[in-house]
Amino acid sequence: MHDGRGGPRRADTRTAPTHRSMLLQLPQNMLVVPVWNLVTLVVAAVVVAQLVCFLVALYEMMNLPEMRRVALGPRALAGVFPNLVLETLGTVVAVLTLPLGAVPWRRVAGAATSPRPPLVFVPGYALTRACLWPLRHRLAAAGWANAVGYNYRTLRGDLEIAARGLRAAIADVATACGTSHVVVIAHGMGGLVARLCLRDWIDAPVCALVTLGTPHRGSKLYALALDPMAREMRPESAVLDALADDELPRRLDVTAIYSSFDVTVVPSSGGQYPGASNIEIEGVGHVGLLWSPRVVELVRENLEFALATASRADVSAPEGARRERQAAPSAPTQRATSSSSE
Repeated sequence: MHDGRGGPRRADTRTAPTHRSMLLQLPQNMLVVPVWNLVTLVVAAVVVAQLVCFLVALYEMMNLPEMRRVALGPRALAGVFPNLVLETLGTVVAVLTLPLGAVPWRRVAGAATSPRPPLVFVPGYALTRACLWPLRHRLAAAGWANAVGYNYRTLRGDLEIAARGLRAAIADVATACGTSHVVVIAHGMGGLVARLCLRDWIDAPVCALVTLGTPHRGSKLYALALDPMAREMRPESAVLDALADDELPRRLDVTAIYSSFDVTVVPSSGGQYPGASNIEIEGVGHVGLLWSPRVVELVRENLEFALATASRADVSAPEGARRERQAAPSAPTQRATSSSSE
């Protein structure tokens, strides 16, 4: 065979893709492209949301009376940037793992023989129990092995319905484990769900409540929310007004851990729970509260205190009497504030 110039035509060594190879590549492309587009969309949405939250939090912080004479320079803003990046990455992971909330938690080896009470985890707004897995895993390594994750509807949900569901979950765990001591660990709005659940439940089988980044006093950020459920986290909302005079910290051990860098609780003082043991940390975002080693250590230390206090109260109280929370820690156990983590 000759080419158009009279010379011999070179053999074409390229091979056209066969019909079979094209069929094998088609499912891969159909899977990779939508997944990539979804990840890109999630990243973009989270970045925009984090920037909006940060700007709102910064505006509110600079308008506080004690901050009006403070000059916030470029160096201070640059110092915030690494924490903001970490919080954004953590939020992206939390959003992408939301479907894993449908997967039930396996019982950790040794949980059945653990002397410590079971834990009931309550996720925050727009999250599932999957986001609480890192905290659950680290507490299990510290000896708190028996744990249950509670899911409830958040987007366009109802806090009262979520509270009733949590009550049923706590009762089921206490019955299944044969214990009167259950610990509730709640993140964000989950802390309000737990307070609604326990507010009028006088004989609840709960010895301690730990909240992480819960807007106990409300957050001005949620004044921008469109979801009625999210708007219940505004200051002076109907739910917060109903919880304002609850006596929960007098009945059981309550710890509220919140962060000055939590841009969803605006101002950060909204994370304080009157009557509870309030612990403020720095440099940790809202989702970062679930992954921070400092927070894990704080939770562990305060759970150990609550367990020791409950054990002493059960020994000293008359049988059948309702146990009241002690007014102050008694020696040798002291309230843990984890000074090493500050």
